[in-house]
Amino acid sequence: MHDVKALIAEEQRLRYEMATFRNAVICPLGQGFALVPITDSLTAELKLAASGVDADLVPEMALGLGSLALRISDGAAVAYISTEYFGGQGGQDAVAWSNGDVIFSPKSEGYGDVWPNSAISRALRAIGVVADQGRDEFDTLGLGRHRETHRWATAFSSM
Repeated sequence: MHDVKALIAEEQRLRYEMATFRNAVICPLGQGFALVPITDSLTAELKLAASGVDADLVPEMALGLGSLALRISDGAAVAYISTEYFGGQGGQDAVAWSNGDVIFSPKSEGYGDVWPNSAISRALRAIGVVADQGRDEFDTLGLGRHRETHRWATAFSSM
């Protein structure tokens, strides 16, 4: 099983933007990036802070997350990633923003491509992640380390 929903951007920018969210957990990755797991408690906070209407980019994206990503993208490119795999079946979604614009989404050409050009790897590439030799961007950042959103949050909540 793999079920992760998260924002990924430069760690410094995420620390700054997420400081007002009591339930935000920053999970450092490589290359100066970090991941914020979109837990149920953070989703509740995002709904309370939501202003305006989010673009419906991917169906499972939490209300308020698109607006937050746009704000983060004013200072650093940011990606939303989502995986849902069970028993080898499932899929992934990803969106990337930079300078207040969507730069990668389900509407992008080749969105459904497979490894090494999967949606998540392409979104990560769009925000500046550089894949190690023989690996894709997903594996380079170690995104398989925790296979569920809440496990990312638990592993880094004391940091």
